[in-house]
Amino acid sequence: MADFKLLARDSNLRKAILKALSDEYSRTIMNQTIEKPKSVVDIVKECDIPMTTAYRRVHELEENKILKVAGSIVTDDGKKYFLYQNRLKSIYVVFGLEELDIQIVENEGMGVSSYW
Repeated sequence: MADFKLLARDSNLRKAILKALSDEYSRTIMNQTIEKPKSVVDIVKECDIPMTTAYRRVHELEENKILKVAGSIVTDDGKKYFLYQNRLKSIYVVFGLEELDIQIVENEGMGVSSYW
């Protein structure tokens, strides 16, 4: 069973999640990286997101602790790419009279990282 975590009203992660959910590109990147870590190049190819926009959003999501670097790959021509994975498996937003609660379920399939 999933362990829900209620975010505090003044939490930076809460603010970052609300901002990310309001942006189509950020939502797409978050969805694409729940199950499997992906490079920005893979995300661009699979989702038809402009390269600069994808890098900008991934950087914002990583900075706000929604994504993490889950590894890296080096291509045959020596280019290094980081693989990003969503730290959150599920996000529940409850909106009502004078109430806005956010509950998250962390992505337990991920390894432990010093970035977390």
